[in-house]
Amino acid sequence: MVETRRLTELAAGLRDRIDIPVGDLVVALSGGADSAALAFLLSADLRPFRALHVNHGLPDSSSLEDAARAVASKVGTDLEVIAIDVPAGASPEGRARDARYSALIERLKSGESLLTGHTLDDQSETVLMNLIRGTGPRGLAGIPPHRGMVARPMLAVRRAETRELAGLADLPYLDDPVNLDPSVRRNAIRLEVLPALSSRFNPRLAESLSRIAQLTRADDSLLSEEAGSIPVLASGTSVAVALGALTTVPRPVADRVLRDCLGRVRPPHRGTAAELDMIWAVAVGDRSSALLADHTNVSVQGPLLVFSPGEDGPPLPTHAPVALVVGTQSIGGFELDVERLDRVCRVAPLGSWSAIFAPESELTARIDDSGVLSVEADGEPAWIPGHRRMGVAWYQPGTSGYLSVFAREESGWTSSP
Repeated sequence: MVETRRLTELAAGLRDRIDIPVGDLVVALSGGADSAALAFLLSADLRPFRALHVNHGLPDSSSLEDAARAVASKVGTDLEVIAIDVPAGASPEGRARDARYSALIERLKSGESLLTGHTLDDQSETVLMNLIRGTGPRGLAGIPPHRGMVARPMLAVRRAETRELAGLADLPYLDDPVNLDPSVRRNAIRLEVLPALSSRFNPRLAESLSRIAQLTRADDSLLSEEAGSIPVLASGTSVAVALGALTTVPRPVADRVLRDCLGRVRPPHRGTAAELDMIWAVAVGDRSSALLADHTNVSVQGPLLVFSPGEDGPPLPTHAPVALVVGTQSIGGFELDVERLDRVCRVAPLGSWSAIFAPESELTARIDDSGVLSVEADGEPAWIPGHRRMGVAWYQPGTSGYLSVFAREESGWTSSP
């Protein structure tokens, strides 16, 4: 009786804080407690919905699929399972996320909204992780409550509440074992960093970080609106913006326009702080042009600042390479932390400012004449920190021993989220 009363009270309290969109609903049912709790709340409110589950083909995927099927049966809805293959390459976590969302959105019908089980804790972890790696307003804005056909209705709900509800409702959820591996950066923030900061400085730190995201999202939205008022011209694979328009708006707005231009020429990379300084040097006439990473060229043509892709352009001029060894080294305004780890590799790099290499790799770094840092592994191009990792920026789960490298700009390191 006590448990039944607590379940009723908890469910009623959560209903007041979840933001369910109108229209037809689809729940991304992972098999975990958060999406299971969301499905239960919808079912208890007699809101019709269907459920989708993505099987990534990883070691624990079959168990998570079984849990998702059991939860769907418990709440009385049908479940469609989508099997995907995650492309090989750098940042497996990011590739899995992109493949998962693509598969889910492809299954949506006209008028449907995809609901995920992201909570306030996911939001706080995202904001802190972005803050640690260095970010702009978009990174501090965290997880958007709505983006396109995707809605995240539980960003005001704590993870402890979803787990309590799932337990009281006897939902047969399963914790993903990957989420317990502290060598993954997000997990370390969740399991170690946030609890330590909360216990010492602010017991409501998660709520504070979520509030930062909410406030910054409003500012970011205003910046985007102002930047959107400046026309960006497209011609083939190049884009251009009027110099007069850039120089008559506040610098934060102009920077947003420049980042958006870069994102259209070389998606999804939207430029580092160092690249923005180079672009401004071109815009004000201090230099004739700038050759950025991926051979992206920025130049002035009449009244326009033009961004042109140049994958087939000449190789970037370089200075003598510097051998990277274990420890921290400085090169051309960047710091690189190199760590040799002898444990089994379970970590996937988060973002383009970190990379993983085979333990026997010989790493070298160099700065080109445009100030862009690149890293080679055994003589092959491997990584442009802040932009992209090539194939030899290595990740092999289950292998014992690896080199972990983390890069940052020495002066107020920032990067695009």
